[in-house]
Amino acid sequence: MTESASVAGSGGDAGSGSAAVAGTGIGARTGSGTVIGAGTGAETGIGAQSGAGASTGFWSAAAWRHRASAGALAAGRGLVIAVVSLTAGVPLLVLSALGLGLLPLGGGVVLFAPAVGMVRVVAGWQRRIARQWSGVEIAVPYLPRAGRGRLRWLLGDPATWRDLLWLLVNAPAGMALGLLPLTLAGWGLVGLASIPGLALSDNPFWPFGLGFGLPALAFAPFVGPSLIKAQSLVARALLAPGDTSARITTLTETRERATDDAEAELRRIERDLHDGAQARLAAVGLSLGMAENLVHEQPDEAIALLAEAREHSGVALAELRSLVRGIHPPVLAERGLGDALRALAYASPIPVDVGYEVPSRLPAPRESAMYFAVAEALANVLKHSGAGQARITVSSNAGRVTAEVWDDGHGGADLEKGQGLAGVRRRLASFDGTLSVDSPIGGPTSVVVEVPCA
Repeated sequence: MTESASVAGSGGDAGSGSAAVAGTGIGARTGSGTVIGAGTGAETGIGAQSGAGASTGFWSAAAWRHRASAGALAAGRGLVIAVVSLTAGVPLLVLSALGLGLLPLGGGVVLFAPAVGMVRVVAGWQRRIARQWSGVEIAVPYLPRAGRGRLRWLLGDPATWRDLLWLLVNAPAGMALGLLPLTLAGWGLVGLASIPGLALSDNPFWPFGLGFGLPALAFAPFVGPSLIKAQSLVARALLAPGDTSARITTLTETRERATDDAEAELRRIERDLHDGAQARLAAVGLSLGMAENLVHEQPDEAIALLAEAREHSGVALAELRSLVRGIHPPVLAERGLGDALRALAYASPIPVDVGYEVPSRLPAPRESAMYFAVAEALANVLKHSGAGQARITVSSNAGRVTAEVWDDGHGGADLEKGQGLAGVRRRLASFDGTLSVDSPIGGPTSVVVEVPCA
């Protein structure tokens, strides 16, 4: 009976019988009845599977080559850590201690401040290798200088003392954890290399070399990366800020940003008054003075000057109202955030739906921050998004108020590139508020603002 599988051969015909049952590939039957071909039979498939398992399993040569490479890399990295801990950490620790001791004699500026600066460089290097080699993130907790003297700034920063404590601990810990991977692999190689010589010299201790060398080499690829990560974890425990320090850092940064924003806002108000309303009012006074001189002799020209003064006064009044709205909109003070946002939507050239579901009014500073954040986001929608419609949704949950400004524009908004939303985020940070942007290319865009209720 002829098989259904196609069988091809050079100089032969279709294979038949049970000889082809084991294979499902291409074969040929020779004149002597021997089946030859490249078929993949059941036995062949099992063999291939077992071969693949052997090539990718725990005991495969490829797996051990990978482990050996990881162990060698850990040994090299550990050596770098040990060298830096010894050659950089110890001298900087001694220099910092000497500068600290000489502070009453004026040695702080000469020794302590430069030493702490170099310590921060080494600590920054530790943060980088912890992230790149072990995946351990270590936050940077340094306080901003904020106009203080360099020595006063360094002495008053808690991160300075954490860095010095890390140097003190890392000198022995970095040396030990850094050299252990290399030591383990090196002793293993030495133990195995000494076996032939010990065996040939009839030394009764050569089995100890075998008993130590093989386990050392076997464990080195597993232990080495773990020791490097342990060093990074020790560094994170000492260098990373605690909750209180992180809070102090955040408050200091937001205070400085709030001060800068307030100064910038004052300069903007002064500029707008000087270039706008003040110039208009000066023109009004000049027109009234000229009209006073001409009212008896040239009444027609005096009337024209009075009309010009009235026009300037109207423009000045409009500019003052705009300036007041930029400082604190009257509708916000009188009727609250919901009606103020509805007024924004009413003035928009595109349709804007407003949903407001907050049962009580926020404190005035938070309400103002929320209003200006939404106003800035809506202004960006009108300027850059090309949207046909937008939506403002405000709700409260778990003691926080969340506002979302959504539009169907082309997207691509970037919080880091623009100045407006970045300034809003700094202002919100003063109230523990947050601002996030989700704007994929092609849209839609969603700007979410969140502030605590109190």
